[in-house]
Amino acid sequence: MTLNNLIQKRMLVLLGLVLAAALIIALVWSSDTVDTAEQAVRDGDDDLVLTPIYELNGRALFFFIRGDDNFGAATATESWFGWRLETRSEATIPSLDDPDRIDSYMSSDGLVYGLFDPADGRHVQIGEVPADQLLLGERFPGELMEETGLAGKAVWFIENAPEERPIPLQLLDADGQELQRLEMY
Repeated sequence: MTLNNLIQKRMLVLLGLVLAAALIIALVWSSDTVDTAEQAVRDGDDDLVLTPIYELNGRALFFFIRGDDNFGAATATESWFGWRLETRSEATIPSLDDPDRIDSYMSSDGLVYGLFDPADGRHVQIGEVPADQLLLGERFPGELMEETGLAGKAVWFIENAPEERPIPLQLLDADGQELQRLEMY
């Protein structure tokens, strides 16, 4: 057997191994995917009440309520094989008794969010960037809002939050006057 034949056979074996490894990786990836972003976020958990925020360019964002005491956010990404859960975080719903305070915030892979009382034009700002906000009553059933104590409340959020920390998280009134300031780490 000549040296060229031996090299060709080894190259074919190597190519076969690479193709087999690629097939195994594809099977593993496809086994963790589902047809829709909602299925990926729900992941068999029927206790979640989901509200989609967007599904754009292979990425989806949802907020959810679990039971009557947890609020959270989840993101899903789309690949060649389908949708898969990217991040999911949740925490106990804060009391939100004082409309001039933000009791807590949650952070997960660049997404920062929290609950607040938007009464009288209050809004949230992170550094110099105003946060997006959604009235929960427009996204979730009214009965659920009453049960959870979230009637009249909103979620503020920002994606791709600035990485330099600490950074100020401010609750502002309608005139832009600071009502509360937290240092976000």
